[in-house]
Amino acid sequence: MKNLLAIIGVFIAFNAMGADSTGYDPNEIRLNFNKSEYSEYQQVLLRNNSAWEDWNSYGWMAMMSPKTGLPHRAWGNGLEIEGADLEAKHENFLEELQIFGIDLISISSEIHQNRSSKHHRFFQSQTFNGYPVLFSQLQTKWRDGKLVLWSLDWYNDLAISEAEILSENELLNSAIEGVEFSNMEVENEGLMVLPGAYAEGEDRLVNVLNIKGKVDGLIKNYRTLVDAHSGRVWSRENRIVHHVGKKVVQPMGFVKKAENKGQESTLELNEDFALTPPVVSGQTNALAHPMYPYDEAEVLAMPHLRLALNGDVYYSDENGGFVTTINQSLNNVPVSLEGRWCTIYTNGITPNGNLNFNNGYNVLTVPGNTKEASAYRSTSLIHDHMRDWLPDFTDLDFSLTTNIDVEGECNAFFDGTSINFYDTGGGCNPTSLIADVVYHEYGHGINSYYYNSLGAWFQNGAMNEGYADFWAMSMGDIAEIGKGFYTDNNDGIRRYDIDPKVYPDDIVGEVHADGEIIAGAWYDTHLLMGGDWDNTLELFVDAYPGLQATAVNGDEGQAYTDVLLDALQADDDDGDLMNGTPNAAAIIEGFDIHGISLFSYAEVEHYPMEFSEAETTIEINAEVEIVFPYNVYFDGVYLSYRTNPSDSYETVVMDQNDDEFTYLLSGLPAGTVVEYFIHIEDVFGGVSGVTPMAANYQSNANLPYHVVVGSFPYLINDSDDYADFGNWQLGTPQDNNTTGDWEETIPVGSYVEAGNPESAVAAPADHTVGFAGYCFLTGVSPGADAGIGENDVDGGHTTLVSPLIDLTEYENPVMTYWRWYVNAPPTGANPASDWWQVEISSDGGSSWQYIENTSQQDVKWRRKAFRVADHVDLTSEFMMRFIASDSTTVGEYLDGGSLVEGALDDIILYDVVDPNSSTSDLDDATDIVLMPNPSFDVVRLQNTLSLTPYRVFDTTGNLVLKGYSSAAGTASFSVTNLSSGIYTVEVRDSNARRTVLRFEVL
Repeated sequence: MKNLLAIIGVFIAFNAMGADSTGYDPNEIRLNFNKSEYSEYQQVLLRNNSAWEDWNSYGWMAMMSPKTGLPHRAWGNGLEIEGADLEAKHENFLEELQIFGIDLISISSEIHQNRSSKHHRFFQSQTFNGYPVLFSQLQTKWRDGKLVLWSLDWYNDLAISEAEILSENELLNSAIEGVEFSNMEVENEGLMVLPGAYAEGEDRLVNVLNIKGKVDGLIKNYRTLVDAHSGRVWSRENRIVHHVGKKVVQPMGFVKKAENKGQESTLELNEDFALTPPVVSGQTNALAHPMYPYDEAEVLAMPHLRLALNGDVYYSDENGGFVTTINQSLNNVPVSLEGRWCTIYTNGITPNGNLNFNNGYNVLTVPGNTKEASAYRSTSLIHDHMRDWLPDFTDLDFSLTTNIDVEGECNAFFDGTSINFYDTGGGCNPTSLIADVVYHEYGHGINSYYYNSLGAWFQNGAMNEGYADFWAMSMGDIAEIGKGFYTDNNDGIRRYDIDPKVYPDDIVGEVHADGEIIAGAWYDTHLLMGGDWDNTLELFVDAYPGLQATAVNGDEGQAYTDVLLDALQADDDDGDLMNGTPNAAAIIEGFDIHGISLFSYAEVEHYPMEFSEAETTIEINAEVEIVFPYNVYFDGVYLSYRTNPSDSYETVVMDQNDDEFTYLLSGLPAGTVVEYFIHIEDVFGGVSGVTPMAANYQSNANLPYHVVVGSFPYLINDSDDYADFGNWQLGTPQDNNTTGDWEETIPVGSYVEAGNPESAVAAPADHTVGFAGYCFLTGVSPGADAGIGENDVDGGHTTLVSPLIDLTEYENPVMTYWRWYVNAPPTGANPASDWWQVEISSDGGSSWQYIENTSQQDVKWRRKAFRVADHVDLTSEFMMRFIASDSTTVGEYLDGGSLVEGALDDIILYDVVDPNSSTSDLDDATDIVLMPNPSFDVVRLQNTLSLTPYRVFDTTGNLVLKGYSSAAGTASFSVTNLSSGIYTVEVRDSNARRTVLRFEVL
């Protein structure tokens, strides 16, 4: 079993660089609330039950909140609001919100603002009876003096208990119960209202405590919501709070002004500086790697280094240079690897030493080894990069703890208070030596702190990983993250210039893998816009405050689509998205490469057509529920189809009638197999809602839908009642897997979440209609509650081979089968890295030709159909084989092992000749009757050919009984000497056609 658990905390659980190390805080308690999905029906009801239609301005759209019944986000063409300035306009607009039942008295007087390159945002929160209301937010967004967006997360009709409030000691004891703190500090934020939507339907008065201290050796700061009346802890989440001591900073060329009592000292330019004698100045350097550990270390500048000289504090500049006002030599001055933005620790100790400063210019080698100096330099550079693009964001303007050689291997992580890097081990280089790994971990800090500054949480794990990669790529102008991570090669761990990850096909429930989708979208947009990071970052930082990453894990479709909308709005130059934006084509294409369009979570509802009569019109129907407000960008629903696998798909627009879409295909000759899929396009050309998912890929595509035209079933293997092909070979001598062999048995299923059928990984039932029966599968699960991967394919491949099938007696045969294939379940390691292969042979297995060769999973029973003559000649030596593999790559995580499950059922051969045609001399009533089934003593056969032999085989293919039918076409045989199990009997029916039936002996 290759199973990777990825447990991501709500706020500052460990954000790790690698794919195999995550953090989990057992002391955290998360709010439990209704996570209902948005739907068009729900949105219509909410809009109709609110004052939205009474307020709505023409062209404006809204996404309603099921928690409040009010617009969570509303936007449209810029509205003129009266007011002398933006703050006055904001205040005046609030008057309009009274139509939604908002009491203006409940709006907090405290206003927060955010300015991006094109937009100005105002944020206010709600109060009730003087208490702040948690998770409330009122936002307005302005462009060129016009309102372009507003949101109203507001809770009307609040009511809280008037019971006695517990004492401070009682509340604190409840808050820390079960948590072992040391050196504990407590900050009491006071009493606040927790809305009932987050507290089991009843509004609660809670005491908000920030409890800081060490827990299990790690510094924690738990923001804890304690019920003021019952002491129940509703939430306990680790937050980031830093105390930065005051420092007097003296840039070079400046001297102190005289200080006045009670005033902070300031600095002014020393006009006589150029005329003074030589002063202590110079350059701070160290031996470090500029980017990767496989490159030679170089003497590089140490920027922003803290220098305490003669009682004053100086800092080197961004290039490592420094100038002081000191005009005398200083000897044995303590210097540490500590600066404005980074303090290095190895085993809890900051590298330090004594240096001599000559009066004049000095070239200094600062303390610290190559790992320490490399991490220090990289941390300082990424901070400068951030501040270049977020100049008003100062929450990270402190010296961040940077730990080197922490315990572990092959990883790096941000834990909310520090960035941490592992030493050599496990086949990996020290991660402190890889500049973009440092940039990535610092990027987690940017994400978390920036959202925190807006009163929000960077909650979505995929967005967090993707945006951490974006900060690294934009800093280093690179497309590959983590080059030099491994000791035996220079490869990275994620790459964005090849093999783009696509939504939703590549969503696997693992945050690093899922994050490659949004990071890749930004990178490809960057390239399509000309590869100028200045242009790309201008869009990014304007979209960044959009709070898309507040979407919960698993809701990446909404998050990614919101990013696209915010990126387009950032690019817009006139406040009207509907007339396009300067770089709309590049942005749409860049995101569309990764499956992100304005319909990323629109769904095509379609019931596949499986059969059609010959020369009869084929009607393909679909229903598309276009979630408001994205229908404004809707172009059409498209059908792509072909009638030969070697042809290209023909794409046509489907006729629309409200939410119903239809297309009529002209009648086709018998034996034709139609392959088709459906997708949505928006007005910008973005493709989404592909059904079946990934069926539109040019290579490595998922199965499309198949319509078999004018054909009739002849041979069936359903592993229950029919085994017309004969005995299948379960495995070959060439197979090398260690578990997960093909077997024919009753499936049990495995589940990511026990008891949740939507989380199935291994097939929970066969495909055949009726009671639970048999199918072929790759290792039956030991139990439905055993967990995923307990008997999956491991360590190699396993093969299921058909018997020889004589096709010479058929006119135009079509083969179909139903298969289940999983290689990327949630928490599975190395997702989507293994292959499902189906091959056919016309020469008894001497040579083989692919029918399927894909790494696209589809966690359901899917049907494949193909016209045999489109691939091979019709011979008497036709065969099929089905291969499920768990490929190994030594040195990769878990040696490349993945979680792989496969299953096969209802294999049917069709032909164009109706076996029951009235022109046939054959008797229609020829079905052989076998009874009783199951049996414990005697089995009887009826409707056989007279005086024909019958043969009984066990599941290994051994002949166990044989005999002849009577002249009347009947036979009987005893099974009392047979072991319990499944058997097959082969006999000819009254029309002399070979038939194979299955039965069970008790």
